[in-house]
Amino acid sequence: MKSQKILISSCLLGNNVKYDGTHNSVIENLFIEKLIKLDMLIAICPEVDGGLPTPRPKAEIFNKKVINIEKIDVTKQFLSGAKKTCEIAKKNSVKIAILKSKSPSCGKDFIYDGSFTKTLINGDGIAVEALKKIGIQIFSEKELDQVEKLIFK
Repeated sequence: MKSQKILISSCLLGNNVKYDGTHNSVIENLFIEKLIKLDMLIAICPEVDGGLPTPRPKAEIFNKKVINIEKIDVTKQFLSGAKKTCEIAKKNSVKIAILKSKSPSCGKDFIYDGSFTKTLINGDGIAVEALKKIGIQIFSEKELDQVEKLIFK
C-alpha cells in the first residue's frame, strides 16, 4: 500500500492558498515528512482549482450555498473545484484524503455555520461531500495518527 497516493490540502503542505493568502502547514510532522519522501502526496486546493483567487474573501456554507463575507455566492466555484478534486482522485486511484478541518471545501464533520462568527456546526465541506460520494476516506490534519496506522499497519 506504500505506493498509494493520498490527496492532501495544499495549505497543509505550506502552500499559501488559504483564503487570506497564508497556509496551515503540517510539514514538520514526521508522518507527513515520511509521506513527502515516499512521494505519496497529491496537493489539492478545491477553491483555487474552482477558479477563486488567493487571497479571496472568507466564505462559509449557509443553506447549502457557499457565500463569502461580501455576500457573494461562490457555490459554483466550490462545486467546480470539488469536481476537479474528484477527477484527480479517480485518475490517481486515491482512497484516502487528508484535508483542512473546518474549511467550506475541505472541512470534515464540522464547518462554520455561515454567520462568520466562528460558530461550528455538524457538516462537511463541498469537496469532502463529493469525495465521500466516490468512496474516498477523509481525515483532517488533526487525525494524522489514524492515517498513519491505516497506511503503515
